[in-house]
Amino acid sequence: MTTTKLVSVKVPLKIFRALPDAHNGRSRFIIAALEEKISKRQESEWQPTTARGRRLKALLDAGAAERGEPLDDAGIARELRERRGGLH
Repeated sequence: MTTTKLVSVKVPLKIFRALPDAHNGRSRFIIAALEEKISKRQESEWQPTTARGRRLKALLDAGAAERGEPLDDAGIARELRERRGGLH
């Protein structure tokens, strides 16, 4: 189940007129546009500002190759099964 929240926004008339009509896909259009915009965001990489932070970042960077790629949901489930002695 998806939880939703009702929001109210003001948009310029030019944009409002370009939106699909109510009960004709307006919400889906707006949600898809927002999801696309959010997916294009680039999160800035954390940059330490103190000497201690720089040492910790160096340790994290040095261990990155050892840790490998982050696991997705299926990878986490597989790892848990293996650790608990389940079948592969």
